[in-house]
Amino acid sequence: MRMMLKFLSRIWNTISADCRPEWEKQREREFIEAVNSLKTLKVTPGGRMSIDPEEIREQVLEARERFKHFVRKP
Repeated sequence: MRMMLKFLSRIWNTISADCRPEWEKQREREFIEAVNSLKTLKVTPGGRMSIDPEEIREQVLEARERFKHFVRKP
């Protein structure tokens, strides 16, 4: 049984190979990591997601501080 699953897995990976550019795959991985790091993320059985708005606000403020050196002042 295990050999059969391994064989089917190899066939599936060959048929459905991910042909996207590497930068796009990396961007998707980073997005998934960011979503997984959210503390208040909840997913309903129907697939809807919700998150505490205060957590988003905190994340935005942290990111703004972290990257403000990239912005030139007029």
